[in-house]
Amino acid sequence: MDDDKMQNLLTKEDREWLNGLGLNLTTWRELTCAKLKGVASSQLRNTARDGCVYRGGAWVNAGALVDEVSQSITWNAQVYEAWAYGFASKIHAIGVTMSSFDAEILLIASGFEHEDLNELSRASSEAVAEAYHDLYGEEVDDDY
Repeated sequence: MDDDKMQNLLTKEDREWLNGLGLNLTTWRELTCAKLKGVASSQLRNTARDGCVYRGGAWVNAGALVDEVSQSITWNAQVYEAWAYGFASKIHAIGVTMSSFDAEILLIASGFEHEDLNELSRASSEAVAEAYHDLYGEEVDDDY
């Protein structure tokens, strides 16, 4: 079957999905090549942020998704470490719903690809306890 006949068999949704897949594979190729070349992590992050991942039944820009998640972390935004832990946790939670390739793109785009959630949790707890102590002059009571 020639290409014109094949194209006629595809719906608009099929073509959009295939276009997204092409963008996703391009992202993965560019990231892989950049890693092999040893480019700086900031350049890797920019490449990933420009990339495309599959989320919620659609292809979306990884940077836009990271920004959306970042802005959704409001309950603990007063203490940076707590905000960072909440942000990283949500990015990781989204990542487990994706293919391993897309999860890696998302982690790189967010800057959390080398971060340990346990360490971020510990730093968050310490920073919140310190802020509480600075505000109220006493230790955090775990019984409240």
